[in-house]
Amino acid sequence: MQPIKTKLFPIAIAIALCFAASAQADVPAGNFWHNPTFEAGTPGIPPETGTPDNWNRGGADASILHWSTGNSVSSSHSLGVVKPVAGAFGEWYSDFAIAGFASAGDVLALHWHEMFNISGGEMRLTLRLLDGGGGGPNSGDHHFVVSGNSSGWVSTLADSSFTTRNELSGGNAGLLGPIVVAADTVYVRLQLVSGGGDSTIGSYLIDDLSVSVVPEPTSIALLGMGALVGVNAIRRRRMAR
Repeated sequence: MQPIKTKLFPIAIAIALCFAASAQADVPAGNFWHNPTFEAGTPGIPPETGTPDNWNRGGADASILHWSTGNSVSSSHSLGVVKPVAGAFGEWYSDFAIAGFASAGDVLALHWHEMFNISGGEMRLTLRLLDGGGGGPNSGDHHFVVSGNSSGWVSTLADSSFTTRNELSGGNAGLLGPIVVAADTVYVRLQLVSGGGDSTIGSYLIDDLSVSVVPEPTSIALLGMGALVGVNAIRRRRMAR
């Protein structure tokens, strides 16, 4: 197996292939995550109390977990944490069995759209690699933490716009590393969490959330140098945030 450092440049090219090649799509080719647009689900009254398929409410306060119709990228729904006052945390979570979709050593890439307006703390999207018993492998969790205002925030959920995120490495205990499937990984878990302690207030919406396997370098070479254009585009987008 190649050392992680020798894979960094091919991985950078690969993420461009996963996302830039499908620049017009909200859900990139290669996605294996279920219900990525959050449109399938069980309606609720009021609407935000409904539940999207394959997602569960957890934490100490489920009332802040919204199947939101306040704004969305595709069609009519997004997934949200809406916490107008200080109080207990809540989290959405969803598990996916990766057999047949990803294998040990594969690098995973995340793509999603987000908007947020957060003060007094932070919120996050977390990817966890779990073994058959629900424990975390040595590779740890990958946290994508947000606070303050997203670049498209104006004044409300309704008048703000989503910002696109593409990631294949996430923070864990202060360290940034690629999302590499461990030998004992059976499930991938995604969590949308209020986090940051009881003082956190605000809203965090995500939509069109996808997970895909980064192609091997040999596949990248066959697809050609057009991927480099995508790498530069991703770099510019990140610098703009």
